[in-house]
Amino acid sequence: MSKTETTPSTPMFPKLPTPDFDPQAMWSKFFTDAQTRAQAFADEYAQLEAQMMARAKQAIETWAQLAQDALAYSAQLSAQARKIGLEATRKISA
Repeated sequence: MSKTETTPSTPMFPKLPTPDFDPQAMWSKFFTDAQTRAQAFADEYAQLEAQMMARAKQAIETWAQLAQDALAYSAQLSAQARKIGLEATRKISA
């Protein structure tokens, strides 16, 4: 075979890609797309994280309000128990 003849395409030696095939452009596009997807993921994750923090803060505020209400109710019950106890003592003494 002379140098001017082209070799046939075989699985071991495929024909070279057409001139419009640009591996550098392909890889550049691949990495650009990957970076764009990673940025979109990071933005979505940041949004979800902000929502999670807002919900956690609301849950803590709700728990704190419930704890304060429980303490106030406990104090009220204690005052009523003292009042009933004193009244009972007065009735027994009289």
